[in-house]
Amino acid sequence: MHKSKWMRLDLLLFTFCMLGCWNLASASDVQSKTANEQTAQTTDAFSMPGEFEPIESVWLAYPCYDNLAGRPISEVQGAMIKTLAPSIYIDLLVQDAADRAKAEKWVASLGIPEGKVRYHTIPHTDVWVRDMGPIFLSNRKGKLRIADFGFSEWSYSDPTDPDAMEDERVDRLVARDLGLPIVRSSLISEGGDRESNGHGTLLTTEAVELNRNPGMTKEQITDELKRVFNVQNVIWLKQGLADDDLTYYGPLPNGKLPVMTTGGHIDEYARFADPHTILLAEVSEEERDSSPVDAITYERMETNYDILSHAVDQDGQPFTLLRVPIAEPIEVTVTEKDPIYQKLAEIEYTNGYTFKKGEPVTIVLAASYMNFLIANDVVLVPAYWKEGRSESMKEKDARVQQIFEKAFPGRTIVRINPENVNAGGGGMHCISQQMPKRR
Repeated sequence: MHKSKWMRLDLLLFTFCMLGCWNLASASDVQSKTANEQTAQTTDAFSMPGEFEPIESVWLAYPCYDNLAGRPISEVQGAMIKTLAPSIYIDLLVQDAADRAKAEKWVASLGIPEGKVRYHTIPHTDVWVRDMGPIFLSNRKGKLRIADFGFSEWSYSDPTDPDAMEDERVDRLVARDLGLPIVRSSLISEGGDRESNGHGTLLTTEAVELNRNPGMTKEQITDELKRVFNVQNVIWLKQGLADDDLTYYGPLPNGKLPVMTTGGHIDEYARFADPHTILLAEVSEEERDSSPVDAITYERMETNYDILSHAVDQDGQPFTLLRVPIAEPIEVTVTEKDPIYQKLAEIEYTNGYTFKKGEPVTIVLAASYMNFLIANDVVLVPAYWKEGRSESMKEKDARVQQIFEKAFPGRTIVRINPENVNAGGGGMHCISQQMPKRR
């Protein structure tokens, strides 16, 4: 999913040139951008809705690569689209006319009614729309704006890397296509590390935001998040799942590599189910005692639980906390035939780990029940058991089903196996972005 942490020397001149071009291009991405930004920044009515609020569509990006040979990302996207299309629109990013033709043929093969998928020709290098795509803000009149942050490919690249810059401008191009104003921010930040209750409270991860913005303090980042999202209350959780630590840190304590992971995105472990209820990942004592990786996650999640137990919302009210089991670890051995293998081989590992190119390597998929997607009356939730896998995984899938039925009464829980996406470091929530209803 990501690139090497360091830019090649032969790209330096090119990227500096691109930076200058980006500054010029940014001015034309949205007409009268300066005026739009000034208006957005002085209007306090626009904020980030909760994901459980009514939406018009879900945004996806037509895949431009796969992670594992023979296991296409489009299988997961296809299952998502077939579930969502009866009740909402799908806005699909495509590269160009040829890409659109392929996408239209694929959508038709899914049996999706004409007009339910809306195509947008916007260049991009990745499928992770949650992180590099549009972040929608809305007001009570149903008007929309788009928040625009910097992007460094999850810290695997410099923000001036050509691919990072191409994906960074996706949100502005969407704003141009939809005729929406933008709210600009100097923060390097991704949508997968923000959870909003839609009433003035935001959750985020300290380890992620400080990693992306080493020149800023937590207080400065807090002030900027409050400004952009018009919230009164930012709750900082410490760290995410251990197997979501940045891949360039090297292998996990079990000797396996995580797969181009984010360093602790909130949407892997803590999510709002409604304005007052937070779902939080949980490691059992048995899992803690039997796995060195789970032992780390256990300590982190209990620290986060303590923070949330003492936290209050924007009105000073405590939250209801529901614990959700972590997913069973899913390990896959990859070789040079798998696209993810090449990406892992390009990383410069900071702990001295040497990737032995040409030899198979075992990776841990970014599996998480918390990477779910809410879309009006439907909630898409990961499910991992299949024939040949452990009974404990089957039982855990069933427990998760019960928890989500309790957390989302009146909504249909639809289970989808997202492994083909997990192999790149994220899940269904990561490759999607909801757009609120417009009036």
